[in-house]
Amino acid sequence: MAAYSNAATAGGSASTISAETAMGYHIMKIKKYSKTKGSYGVGESINSSVFSVGGHRWFIGYFPDGYTEDGVDWISFDLFLDDPSPDVQVNARYVFSLLDQAGKPVPGYTPVSGIETFSCAIPSWGFEKFIERAELEASPYLKNDSFRVRCDVTVFKESREDDGDTVFNKESLGQVTTKKGSRKAPRILRFVMFFMVLFAAYYWVTSMC
Repeated sequence: MAAYSNAATAGGSASTISAETAMGYHIMKIKKYSKTKGSYGVGESINSSVFSVGGHRWFIGYFPDGYTEDGVDWISFDLFLDDPSPDVQVNARYVFSLLDQAGKPVPGYTPVSGIETFSCAIPSWGFEKFIERAELEASPYLKNDSFRVRCDVTVFKESREDDGDTVFNKESLGQVTTKKGSRKAPRILRFVMFFMVLFAAYYWVTSMC
């Protein structure tokens, strides 16, 4: 539970709120890398096993052919909240690290996200341009046609003031150098939104006739 204390003062009161965090990590090893590239297509992922951090289930999505057409020469990674219910929102920060042969993060390939909100509508965040495919293939980090990526996750628990209002101040939780992540809607949701736009355009055109 979040820790807080109250101090009565003349004509009012004061509260001290401490947000609680939970941390964990998962290492994903991509074996037979050469067979993954060009085999799945843009926007398609290979998923890790599920792991738990902060009372929630997560998995890593590896996009060997990139997440978008603009990133086809890049390898993408996402952190997914596994099967979230409609009423769940999780605030978390994540770090993806390319590992060297000793299992240490490689400087320059360890982007840090800001604090993002994972939910049923937006279950994943990640880095569309984690590493260029040509850079990985020319590096010593791809060995025996395999490489490893570590994802560190920090989950921020909600805390409450005395009046019952939920408080979550991202700015008060410390500043780190971050790299902007990308918001990912589920593929089925993107299709639904696409057809909704088409229907709206069709309705507008026919109504003008």
